[in-house]
Amino acid sequence: MPSHQQYEITVLGATGWTATICAEHIAKTFPTTTKWCIAGRSVDKLEALRQSLKAVNPDRLEPSIYVIPQLDAKALDPLIRDTNILINGIGPYHRYATPVVESCARNGTHYVDFSTETAWIAEMIRDYDELAKESGAIIIPAISTSSSPSDLVAWLLACHLRDEGLPPASEVVCSGKLNMLGMQGGSLHTVLDVAERYGIGGWLNGDPWVLSSSPKPQETPTTGLLGHRHDSVLGHLGTSFVAWGNQSVVQRSAGLDPQTYGKSFIFHEYIPATGFLSAAIIHLVTKLGILLLSIPIFRSFVRGKSFDPGYGPDRAESREIESAEWKAAAYIEGKVDPVAVATFGYKGALVDMSAVLAVEAAAAIQDKAKNDGSRKGGLLTPSTLGSPFVDRLRKVGLTLTVDGL
Repeated sequence: MPSHQQYEITVLGATGWTATICAEHIAKTFPTTTKWCIAGRSVDKLEALRQSLKAVNPDRLEPSIYVIPQLDAKALDPLIRDTNILINGIGPYHRYATPVVESCARNGTHYVDFSTETAWIAEMIRDYDELAKESGAIIIPAISTSSSPSDLVAWLLACHLRDEGLPPASEVVCSGKLNMLGMQGGSLHTVLDVAERYGIGGWLNGDPWVLSSSPKPQETPTTGLLGHRHDSVLGHLGTSFVAWGNQSVVQRSAGLDPQTYGKSFIFHEYIPATGFLSAAIIHLVTKLGILLLSIPIFRSFVRGKSFDPGYGPDRAESREIESAEWKAAAYIEGKVDPVAVATFGYKGALVDMSAVLAVEAAAAIQDKAKNDGSRKGGLLTPSTLGSPFVDRLRKVGLTLTVDGL
């Protein structure tokens, strides 16, 4: 860490729903000598959080408190210049995070967030990728529950094929499922805000190569009538609302590392279905829901019925009920059946999983920065953190596997 940086890690928006758990995970797992900071708008809320963190681990260095009155360069730069890596918990990101990304890219500060806002991520790549490369800042949006599982199972498969001396995958087919008690307010309000700002086109028919610098390869349509597809390993599959965003992140990973993924890599994501009828119902309900998001009165109705930002389902109950399950199969040219399968699993509250992913990614970036004197930065993806990130996730209880078939 450069000598001028006072904090090894800073949590911005630290009193928010997910960021609070990030702070708790840091307090539990980081070295007790870690110099860190919790930042936000309310000094009273930040002080209350700091006191609660004493109960988590009373023997560690307390975090410093930094009050950010507004998210602009004048307020952000002093903190960001003093920080090695920043976890940004203030969303919706298209509303609030652009100045944060710009400051990190300009000052060489590493950055992760929980964004699911694909169109905004594309803007950040367009505007700040080169700046981050110049400064050495590693900037990874979409580190959390949505895109990390997809990106990591695809990476595990690509590496497995490479290590086994097999050709690169021509396609990876993925099935992802979140068992949720309910959607926390910030996430649902973000979906509504994205629909208002960018429209619904991305969810309806978005280009999965929107984040990638690689050209889109020629592909044959692989989804059948009404979104149904059957895979010999994954079973019946249906249309996924989050497919566009997750596919876009994976295709960016493939474009960043063509030697591992190959030049014609294609990733498709679905959700599990029980048969054709189930897949058809899922498809129709998903598309209808997307269309409804374009109607202002519907968005207002949903806002009125949802949790407020910063609130969500009961955490104790969520930890008993919720889980995440991803499974992906890799295909290569000349083979009808898949040649390898990878899985990602987590049992517990999904907000905890998001926090763990962000904090462990931050730790992996710290390790990478210490071991890589070249400081190769840019707008990157979760899987670019490689084996160190995967190993850290396994150590804290997530399941990631890859096997040949």
